Amino acid sequence: MTRRFSKLRMLLLAGAAFSACLTCHAQQFVYTNDNIAESNSTTALTVSSKGSVTVLHSYATGGRGIGDSGFLASQPIASAQTAEKWCLFVSNSGSSNIAAFQVDVKNGSLTTVQGSPFSDGASGRQSYGMSLATGAGKLLFAANTTSNTISVMKISSDCALKLTSTTEVSYAPVGLKVTPNGNFLIASYLGPVDSFKIDYETGSVTELGPFAAQGPTAGIAIRCDGFKVFFGDENQFGETQVEAFLIHQNGQLSELDNFTDTHGKNSSNVLLSASQTQLYVTNNGSSQITALSVAKNGHLAFEDITTLDHPGEYALGLATNAAGNMLFVSEVNNPEAIGALVENGTALKEVPKSPFPVVDNDKAFASLIAVPTYTCP
Repeated sequence: MTRRFSKLRMLLLAGAAFSACLTCHAQQFVYTNDNIAESNSTTALTVSSKGSVTVLHSYATGGRGIGDSGFLASQPIASAQTAEKWCLFVSNSGSSNIAAFQVDVKNGSLTTVQGSPFSDGASGRQSYGMSLATGAGKLLFAANTTSNTISVMKISSDCALKLTSTTEVSYAPVGLKVTPNGNFLIASYLGPVDSFKIDYETGSVTELGPFAAQGPTAGIAIRCDGFKVFFGDENQFGETQVEAFLIHQNGQLSELDNFTDTHGKNSSNVLLSASQTQLYVTNNGSSQITALSVAKNGHLAFEDITTLDHPGEYALGLATNAAGNMLFVSEVNNPEAIGALVENGTALKEVPKSPFPVVDNDKAFASLIAVPTYTCP
């Protein structure tokens, strides 16, 4: 019995490694939420093996963005893989609805899902944007910053959305992320943090907090082991501030570390490296990216800082490619821009001709996501 189990386990691991390899060698695409106030769009871009980013096409979302009054850490774009399709979801913060697209992973083109854009039950203008997160390819979560609610929507096999529940929270939810095992939804509130137990059968969440934090939490990064979460803070003093929390087995959170540093200004967005040993932080106020080392106990230390070439007014959201060795950063400019960087030891090196222009959007706070994206092994 033991030998049979070991053989089966080896076959499963080999199959997982083969699937991961196929993903790593697939064509890499990046998609944006252009956040255009009057008529929002998402732009598809292709990435070369050397990191050059080229615009393929822009697609109307059928709704309105909120333009230059968006929030530095809003993540209003998400992707999911169902049994049949790759899906892309783009929130329209100005009209409180969500555009849904099917992704052709061979050429990067998008097809609008019938019925899009879909209402998530909110109304009006979401002043801090509508961050999105997906869980297990089955549910989409939307943060409604004006009504202080989190909406849960079922993702159908063809990427259509259907509202299943709305949960009231005590603060404006600016950031959302699902743990790698899919069990919990983590939220940031520009102050406290929160966690929710996800029920995939009913399409609902149960609040487990909130939990006190020492700064105005915004961006979220979760380790692949599912036990550590890092919040980038919108530090009001211009410093880099990142808080580390332990995710307990019951989903509740407790703080492990409150890291501050003066190399870069502000720290609203965070992203873990594929090795999980570095945390990248966008210094929104100084157009830099700080690299922090991550200890096993979750404690952080300064490692390096990279100043972006020809930067826009702000450095915003981060994404990584499927192989986990390339970093993309959204930069506020007109046209909006995407910086592309590769790992260079403990530092980052920007690729030639970066940043790459996308579309004219009057310096709106845009965001981005990579498809295929890096997934935890």
